[in-house]
Amino acid sequence: MSNAVVPFRQQQPESEPPPHSMEVEQALLGALMWRNAAMAEVAPIVEADHFFFGEHKEIYASIANLIAQGVEANPISVKAYLARPEISGQPAMQYLAHVYGSAATTNAKGYAIIVRDLFVRRKLVVIAEDLIQRARHDPLEASGATVIDDAVADLLLARADLPDEEKTSFTAAQGSSWLIDRVEQIRSGALKSSAIPTGIADLDRATNGGFQRGQLYLIAGRPGMGKTVAFTSLSRNAARDHGVLAFQLEVTRDQQFARYHADLAYVHNRPLTFGQIMAGKVDDEDMWRLEDASKRFGRLHLTVDCRPSVSVSQILYAVKAEKKRLAALGVSLGTIFIDYLKFVKVSDRYKGQRVLEIGEITGSLKQLAKAEDVCVVLLTQLSRQTEARERENKRPVLGDLRDSGELEQDADTVLFLYREAYYLKNKLEGASDPEAKERLANQLFEQQHALELILGKNRAGPCSTLNLWCDVAASSMAQVARMPM
Repeated sequence: MSNAVVPFRQQQPESEPPPHSMEVEQALLGALMWRNAAMAEVAPIVEADHFFFGEHKEIYASIANLIAQGVEANPISVKAYLARPEISGQPAMQYLAHVYGSAATTNAKGYAIIVRDLFVRRKLVVIAEDLIQRARHDPLEASGATVIDDAVADLLLARADLPDEEKTSFTAAQGSSWLIDRVEQIRSGALKSSAIPTGIADLDRATNGGFQRGQLYLIAGRPGMGKTVAFTSLSRNAARDHGVLAFQLEVTRDQQFARYHADLAYVHNRPLTFGQIMAGKVDDEDMWRLEDASKRFGRLHLTVDCRPSVSVSQILYAVKAEKKRLAALGVSLGTIFIDYLKFVKVSDRYKGQRVLEIGEITGSLKQLAKAEDVCVVLLTQLSRQTEARERENKRPVLGDLRDSGELEQDADTVLFLYREAYYLKNKLEGASDPEAKERLANQLFEQQHALELILGKNRAGPCSTLNLWCDVAASSMAQVARMPM
């Protein structure tokens, strides 16, 4: 028995030609031959493959090559490089003369934008037709979610073919004027800082305000150093006044939400661990604290996605959807948290080449941060060389970043997590001498809540070490020890 889905409608849509315009393509080619200097404006917008008609692709490529070589592109010079003797049933020279002579304007840029837009529309038609066919006929093994994900990825690629509307090129005078005006607006209070506070005062000072839009931050550490604690506290803090989209790809949904509530319900002399919350081992007072934490948690502009893995295209789709949702509430999306790098899916382009795969991920996330005006915070693990026996100082450095130098290169800020208590506990468990055990026990007691946040790379300021407080079991991190509220 076939597993193909039975079509629920046999009616076929009427065949229509894909979006195109011969007149616009001709007008663009004619305008370029009239004024070769217009190619400087057109080249960033249009490529030969964006034309619908094959002969126009060839003509445009010849015009572009001639101009690039410093040769005037006109009907005579273009004809010399065309392979075909006829175009649309006319001698090639006659067709080129007609296009040249009928050019209504030398303003080629407007025509270029239309040619590019029609090219993208043709791609949309192909994507839509493929989606219809897959929805009707894909076997049952291909879930609807898979079909949607593939269509979204195709749509995002099509969107990338459209030029950005925002101005990206400035003369020195324009750039200087923009900067001075921005500084004056900040000084007057008319323009607020675009940074998203981290909730850690020292970290905000070190990074010139916190999480910076358009940048990629890395939070790195060995297992047991508190990466998920940092994910929990920092994403919660960032969501007070700005939108946060958090991808929790490593731990389960119940554990992550238990961590958020343990952090919010923290009391210095009676911490409530996320393990207790998950197990339901709470008394009446604990339950009151949880309900209070729940109310405060519900006021945060935070969305948590707990799928087991995610691709960069799925992240981008989710970012766009979340920006639209938050905009309706008058809130801007500020920060994207991803826990962690290992669970970000990549294309098959560099399959088996982990260094190149990581470069693809970090490069794409960096571009996403810039294009969507958000800060991307990516958690990653450090290499095992940090744990080498001959290495006395276990504090991480940039060389400890796992698998690829692309991590160090693409990141704007790298934050390392280091907890001396983790190593003291291991030493204590392995000690046999009573005096040594007592000494280690005292050190562990003093260091049990100490967390070093090491700025290994910091484009916004100096690289320094911040001494913070944390309670791993309660998933809580703060500037100083959390006292009674």
